[in-house]
Amino acid sequence: MPRPRLARARAAFTRGLRTLLAPDGLPTGASVELEAALGDIGREALTAGPGRLRRVRAQVAAAPPRMLDWMSTQVIDHPAVLYDVAGVEVLASRQTRSVGTAVGALQLALLGAASASTLEGGPFLAVAIDGVVGQVAAVVHGVCDWYNTGSYLVRRLDHLELAADVGEVRRLTNAALMSKGKVVDERMLARSTEFRLIRRWAGHGLVDALPFGSSLGKASVRAAERVDRTDLARLLVVMRNGPGPR
Repeated sequence: MPRPRLARARAAFTRGLRTLLAPDGLPTGASVELEAALGDIGREALTAGPGRLRRVRAQVAAAPPRMLDWMSTQVIDHPAVLYDVAGVEVLASRQTRSVGTAVGALQLALLGAASASTLEGGPFLAVAIDGVVGQVAAVVHGVCDWYNTGSYLVRRLDHLELAADVGEVRRLTNAALMSKGKVVDERMLARSTEFRLIRRWAGHGLVDALPFGSSLGKASVRAAERVDRTDLARLLVVMRNGPGPR
């Protein structure tokens, strides 16, 4: 049986993880999907045995494609109420504060377990798990950014009376998030862009997940600005027929 202090540490870690996977400003359905994809990480991370961190990291890497399958339909059927960039910024700020608070609670649970020597592997394992927490937080941030950007994109398409299917919205959202200039880069419409976007999320660590060091949580604001400046009708034509005259 687990020692009482380890059991308490596991319970605190599990509670913190559930809070992290249900950030303020993300629809309940998305939180359910995140819980289904990543909810076992707390038990895996704090259970003795070889290969636990490898298994946890594999779960983190597998979660984003599953989330985008669900999210790309969600933003078409039930987009967030976002009609301007200021609204995107407000929502992203709420999400970032929520994620930061949850990460702080998870760190406290890990520190308590390590300092009491109740976590097998002690401080070294706690640091490794801390890195995994950062990766999970980065994925949650990424999902929030995708939801915000996709919702705003759908609202803009509706305003412009432009029809787009699920695949087109998915590619446009990925492109808006991965572009670097002031407009959505046509080259980012490639299907490989999603793989690079997901790899970026999973590659972030703890510092990236915290508000003071994060570029995450801000990506959707920049992406929404690009959407505003972009000729969306032309990009739809490009996706359907290939590049046309500029």
